[in-house]
Amino acid sequence: MLISLTSVSGSPGVSTTAVGLALMWPRDVILLEADTVGASPTLAGFFAGSVPPKSTVLDLVPGADFEEQLMRRSLPLTEEQSPLRRLVPGISNPLHGKALSTRWDALALALYDLDRAGIDVITDIGRIHSPYLAAPILQASDVSVLTLRPTITSTLTARTTIKHRRLAEDDGLSAPAFHLLTVSAPDTYSPSETSRALHHPTVGSLPWAPKHAAALAHGRPRPRGFDTSSYARNLRSLADAISAAGQKRRTAIQTLRGATR
Repeated sequence: MLISLTSVSGSPGVSTTAVGLALMWPRDVILLEADTVGASPTLAGFFAGSVPPKSTVLDLVPGADFEEQLMRRSLPLTEEQSPLRRLVPGISNPLHGKALSTRWDALALALYDLDRAGIDVITDIGRIHSPYLAAPILQASDVSVLTLRPTITSTLTARTTIKHRRLAEDDGLSAPAFHLLTVSAPDTYSPSETSRALHHPTVGSLPWAPKHAAALAHGRPRPRGFDTSSYARNLRSLADAISAAGQKRRTAIQTLRGATR
């Protein structure tokens, strides 16, 4: 299945969450960085700049050998062989975003079809208002996750974004509904308060755990008890919830196609 993570403003932890989900994902997974601002947050953060990229998302060319390309051009996130957890780094120069803008449609179709090979894709889209946004991937995704650190400002911005998304749905445009993910921090709304404020359910939440998040965001040593911490447990629950939502959508689409034949 194809999963996208995005945000509306600020830095709520999209890239950190994407890495965490990839590490906890129940199936073979590719983490693909599709943020067009330039530089790979995973190479700079999780790998602390110690791993040079083989290639970037700009080098992917959809075709009959697309799966083989992904394996050749991606980097292992861990030493695990089952399930596979690999990374396709994002562009290193924001000027390359324009070149990618003409490729997103073909890449979206190719990434969506990887489900046939038993490979899921988690895509870090970045901010939803970024130039040369990977909108086709966002639209093709089985689950689109709007990541929010719910301050007053970001919640109001998210409300406008969700409203426009719903209007697009009403007009019959291809705009699957967002699944809301909250990342707690001091002086922010709770998940339940955020859900009520936005009139939108949450798919999950992550607790405020800067030392644990730093292990994913900055390549720092994992704190003692990381794997059994509430942060890791919430990441696993979130991965399971998103995976279940994506599978439910795939099944519904297959059922609908079968009924219309």
